[in-house]
Amino acid sequence: MDIPADRYELYAEFGITAEKAQALEFEAGNVALAFITCHFLKPDQITDEQREMLQGVMNDVNRKTLGTLLKQIKTTATFDQTILDTVDAALERRNYLMHKFFRSHNFAIFGEEGRTAMIQELKDIQKQLDLAHAMLSAVTSSLDALAGRSGMAEKLVEQLVAEGKRVAI
Repeated sequence: MDIPADRYELYAEFGITAEKAQALEFEAGNVALAFITCHFLKPDQITDEQREMLQGVMNDVNRKTLGTLLKQIKTTATFDQTILDTVDAALERRNYLMHKFFRSHNFAIFGEEGRTAMIQELKDIQKQLDLAHAMLSAVTSSLDALAGRSGMAEKLVEQLVAEGKRVAI
């Protein structure tokens, strides 16, 4: 069966969009962890009990869906309405992507015009996810700076990339 090149492009764009959705989910977890460590822990004085508590929080964060994480974050802190609206819109688009995207386009995938429209929609969703991710990343960075850990996340990412490490989540 011959599959048109633009159909492969469609699948690639879907994969890129799904990756961005996961990155957004990961960043929401970073916000939650940064908030906890900023307000309740001193990085240079973490006890074994606090380490155990943090591991429990990380396990809890990793089990939560993006929507659940965002609801929990909203009840913990007060955020600018623009951030909330942007993140809520990204969550809505993420849920649509994962649960309804192909179903809503039904037979469009079988025509060139339909695939073109689907690819453009995926690129639009990517922009929304990127914006929400940037906002949450800024929140994480701000909380890290408040806790005296400015730039730590960037340094860790650079180190992991350089070593080719996989982060166990």
